[in-house]
Amino acid sequence: MTKSQFNVSKAKSSRRVGGVIFARVPSSLQVFPIAMKPRILLLLSPLCLLLLAAVCSAAVRTVDNAHPTHWERGPRAAPELLLTLRVALTPRKSDAQLAELVAAVADPASPLYGQHLTSSAQLRTHFAPSDASLRSFQQVVQDAQVLRAEPADAVQDLWRLELAVATAERLFDTEMFHFKHRQHSGLSVVRPEESYSIPQELEGVVAYVDGLESFPTEMQARFMQGGAADEKDPFAVKQQPFANDFIVGSSGATPAVIREQYDIPERLTINSSAYGVAEESAPTDQVDRYKLVVGTFLHEFYDEMDLSQFLRTIDEQHQAFKMPKATGPCTTHGPTGEASLDVQVTAGLTAHETGDASTIEMLCYTQLRDETRGYAADNQEPFLTFMQDVNAMQPPPAVVSISYTDDECSVPTAYAEAVNRELMKAALRGISIVVSAGDAGVRGSHLAEGFCRVPACSKFMTMFPASSPYVTAVGATTIATASAREANGKWKEAVTSTSQARALITSGGGFSDLYDMPEYQRKAVAPYLNFANTSGLSRFFRDTGRALPDIAAVGHAFPVVVNGEVGATDGTSVSAPVVASMITLLNRALPNLPPLGFLNPLLYRLYDVCPQVFVDITHGDISCGSRGMQCCSKGHMATTGWDAASGLGTLRFSTMLKDLPDCLARIRASNDFAAAEQMSAMLLDEEPDEESAIYSKSWTAGEQRATRFVGVIGLIGAVTLVGVLVALREKIFLDSSDPQRPGSRRYGSCAAHDSAREYLLYH
Repeated sequence: MTKSQFNVSKAKSSRRVGGVIFARVPSSLQVFPIAMKPRILLLLSPLCLLLLAAVCSAAVRTVDNAHPTHWERGPRAAPELLLTLRVALTPRKSDAQLAELVAAVADPASPLYGQHLTSSAQLRTHFAPSDASLRSFQQVVQDAQVLRAEPADAVQDLWRLELAVATAERLFDTEMFHFKHRQHSGLSVVRPEESYSIPQELEGVVAYVDGLESFPTEMQARFMQGGAADEKDPFAVKQQPFANDFIVGSSGATPAVIREQYDIPERLTINSSAYGVAEESAPTDQVDRYKLVVGTFLHEFYDEMDLSQFLRTIDEQHQAFKMPKATGPCTTHGPTGEASLDVQVTAGLTAHETGDASTIEMLCYTQLRDETRGYAADNQEPFLTFMQDVNAMQPPPAVVSISYTDDECSVPTAYAEAVNRELMKAALRGISIVVSAGDAGVRGSHLAEGFCRVPACSKFMTMFPASSPYVTAVGATTIATASAREANGKWKEAVTSTSQARALITSGGGFSDLYDMPEYQRKAVAPYLNFANTSGLSRFFRDTGRALPDIAAVGHAFPVVVNGEVGATDGTSVSAPVVASMITLLNRALPNLPPLGFLNPLLYRLYDVCPQVFVDITHGDISCGSRGMQCCSKGHMATTGWDAASGLGTLRFSTMLKDLPDCLARIRASNDFAAAEQMSAMLLDEEPDEESAIYSKSWTAGEQRATRFVGVIGLIGAVTLVGVLVALREKIFLDSSDPQRPGSRRYGSCAAHDSAREYLLYH
């Protein structure tokens, strides 16, 4: 079994670098029937080697944070030790093709807007590996005698492998060792020492292997050892008690304050208007427009008694309550802050009128991203597992809220790409994914400097999965309830920052290093890029990256009940569920429109056509970090229009509810959708013809390699034959050893080689 090397490097970000493995020319090709002149061999040998290299070329992939500078190699792992690996396979369609499909169903200017995919079978059409790739993968796994191999879902693009160390070493052509941390001897991981290889039969088939790479850093090791227990609860530094004289409704961003500030009515009015777009969904598999899923990770739990207390005393509800559905270990331990916050925000806003929070599903996880090792900065939220579970729901929820983020630089690139594909699936299904933009401004979290080794304030940091182009990233604002109201009757609102009194976080935002700026936001973001250039900000970020946040909402002083006690909470962990709740209410109140689905193309179109649905936030900046961090001298600023501190601004709920049908009609009338995307969209239900002779993916990797090898051998033979003929010609017509031979003509060999060299250089 031939291999394609996966080299381990010190690189912090994962970049694919083209590499060439030069094979030794077979001895049978090194013996020529006649004595060829050395200079002719010098000309031909590089050509032959380059041709052979085409067969053996492979992409060299670096491993994130792989160089074990803080880890000491121990003994070889026992051959019988069991490992669990997750393998992501490359989908049959490219990311560019999938992006066009997403645009076709999510852009309101598209004729196919709202015609979301309605089944797992349709997802499989686009995201599953080709049949030939799947056969190759299954054959390799079977031949390797893996103990267990099973797909994560019906799409079959992610597989879970259980195998012994001996099998892993043989399959991936590596040696597995125990590594102990030099400063924390109690910590141990099993990893390859230098590199591992992917079977060459699977080149282009395997996109990602979770469980072989990424050594934890010293900072992560501290978390794995449990030495920083307070940081295991991301909420721990975001809560402070209210003053003893706190009176409900007089201070803080209570649900009543949020409803008033964003024009969310006490009683929802149904808008039955439509503009001619009908959702085509299978009756057993359509998006549930009433359902809101909230993800909770990292051993976060809530208590239904706390929720009842919140609804009675903070939200002043007096009817009987129906509790949210809990999936996973949501209430099995004592309540913690983050989960309590999420459930109380969403229940307070979506169930205020009815008292029925049963349409909220709390999806709770205690496992980590990579279960083969402990808690670490790059091994926290299981975003991939969560999104797979969401995409497998029947029917899928209309809205998902995620209040967790990681520093983008701490997430292995291949893992981020696997998560991003799941987010694309959700977009095609018509699911709105709403994500916190982060709580540490341009500095990034307290782990960014230690993990990513980026000096503080030398570069503006962003967070993942907020940086994905297929989620709606939400920044945080502060509602100044203690100040005088503005002319429109609303309180002043500014970007939340620790530079403000009592603020515990600074809202996140910026430009992604992983993802390029999507087309849907280019026009809105352009003025801010001009501002950044003139104000000296642009040197701190990649101005071609995906820009975030998309919108903003209150993220300061939300009252939450934890274990019977009321505290004030800061964070985009408030902002994301606030927006998710607003989108859920809009879906319910607009039954004749498709579920809003992937929001961003709609939001940026509305900013162009119906800007009245937004309130522009023009005060504040995100130059600071979390509480206790020093502020940077520069940071993204709130300005007129879109900015990297507050996005497009906050939503006016009632205006959007009233105007959306007419706004959609105006967008449709603009005829502003690319023809190429329309053509791609027409292929939504078309299976590729894998039996076609011209469909390259119908060939296995081995068959393709064999075909290329035969072709190269033919070319080498042709080159050799030309060399032989040249040598024979020189033998016949030239005899430099006998210059006196009658009738002979001298053809200087130097002139011949100069001519050949000139041809190689200039042709």
